[in-house]
Amino acid sequence: MDLSIRVYEKDGEFVASCPELDVYTYGGDAEQARARLRHVIAFYASTAQDLGYKIDAAELLANLQKPVLTRSESFLN
Repeated sequence: MDLSIRVYEKDGEFVASCPELDVYTYGGDAEQARARLRHVIAFYASTAQDLGYKIDAAELLANLQKPVLTRSESFLN
């Protein structure tokens, strides 16, 4: 499964999202937001494994696409 990363700047904070998993993180800069997103995706996979799903965290992280930095816009729309 290919996963994408979207990064938005909103009011001086950066939000990183993975639309395919519907997860979001934030950071003081784009790199921090992306790094936090990688941790959330790893936790997501670990939790799914605990529930009996066959998901490999390393494979998910390896399939992350190059992040896309978008203009300052609402990420909730």
